[in-house]
Parts: sequence; C-alpha cells; structure tokens
Amino acid sequence: MASTMMTIEVYLIAAKPFFVRRRRNADGLEGVLPANQARTRCEPRSGRRLAGAMLPVMTGKERDDFDRISSPFEGSLVRLRAVEEDDVARINEGIWDPEVTEHMSIAWPEAVAQTRQFWESIRASDSNLLLVIETIAGEFVGVVGLHGIDPRNRQAELGIWIARAHWNQGYGTDAVRIASRFGFREMNLQRLHLHVYDTNPRGIRAYEKVGFKEEGRLRRGQFVGGRYVDVIVMGLLAEDLVED
Repeated sequence: MASTMMTIEVYLIAAKPFFVRRRRNADGLEGVLPANQARTRCEPRSGRRLAGAMLPVMTGKERDDFDRISSPFEGSLVRLRAVEEDDVARINEGIWDPEVTEHMSIAWPEAVAQTRQFWESIRASDSNLLLVIETIAGEFVGVVGLHGIDPRNRQAELGIWIARAHWNQGYGTDAVRIASRFGFREMNLQRLHLHVYDTNPRGIRAYEKVGFKEEGRLRRGQFVGGRYVDVIVMGLLAEDLVED
C-alpha cells in the first residue's frame, strides 16, 4: 500500500458546504489540499456536491428571482397573519374604543372572555376568515376579515377596523387591498362586498382606492349616536381590483 498513491476524500457540511481531500503519498506523509482545490472526481467545477446531489452554484440572477417572491399576506405597509392568543386582549381594547365602534354595527362593550369566544367561533367556522393587521415591524394595527364566504357564488363580505392610533397612515387601504387580493387569487372568489356608514368618509375613500364601487344605499339603515344614518353597500369584482 505504501508503493501506491491512496486518496481519502472527506466531506464536511457546515454553515457553508466545503470539501477537504486528504492525500497520503508514497512516503506515508499526509497533506490537505486547500478547500478551493479540493474537488471530487465526479464534481464539475461549476457545481457543488451536497448529500449525494449536485447543486448548481447560485448566480445573481437566480437570487433576484427569489427576492421577487413575496407573501400573499404582505403589502407595502402592513401584513396579515393569523390571530394568536396574545392578540385577544389587544383586539378587545382596540375594538371597544367608542370612536372605532361608532363606524360599526356593534354597540355594547364585551369582556375579554367574550372576545375570545368570538375568535374561537370564527376559527371553527368554514365560512369566516379573521386576520390580524400588523405593521411590517410587527406592531398591532387592527383586524380584517372575510365573512359569509359563499363557495357557490364565489363571494364574501369584507370587514375591517383599525385602532385609532393608526388612522390616517394608509394602513387600512393596504390591508383591504391585501385581503381582497388574497380572496381573489388564493380563495378563487370573484366578488367582495361591504357595508359602510355614510358618516365614515375615511373608510369610503380607502375602499374606493382599492376599487370598490357604491352599489346601493340602505336609507336610515343604522341607528348610531342618537340618529339614523344611511348604510352604503359597496362591491368589488376581481377584475376591478386596483393594485399599488
């Protein structure tokens, strides 16, 4: 064995794969080739071998392709995610702000336990979807949902509220756009609709920016703050969605 050249190849996997070749020469001395020279006989110079498979070397173009892949739950300002147990108290606090409920059909405050029951009933339902809105940095903003999901007619009702501290920052418009896009592209819906009071011009503008159009009006349809207000019905078809 001493009269022949024997090569022992050792493959090490660390944070970045690299290969080391140990070589014993005729005099019994060992040497280690530099990592950039240690290459297996079956490995071409253009690739790396990992776990028995040949992986191509990533180039700048492929990396750009990966960078363009974005989550369907993320927009330019906010992202949507599932409701977690830790969110229940924040939801209860944010939604029962009188200036928030002024624009909603709910009127009497609930305990945190009742908010949790509502969340659990939504989670167990096949016809409702409830998602937390948070900033890209992870700060709680509000809640958006698709309700009464109708597979036969491929439609649902959109509902949303934003905590008062986050008004007038574009978060509501971004969240409505993300939820609408998800409904059309991922849930195969073809139509969304919503109800908004005529006393909520901020909300109406946000919906119009995404492509919702007024489809009707329920005159004196809701009693709010000691008086009746009109309820505007707005609708959005998949082909009318306004992207960024």
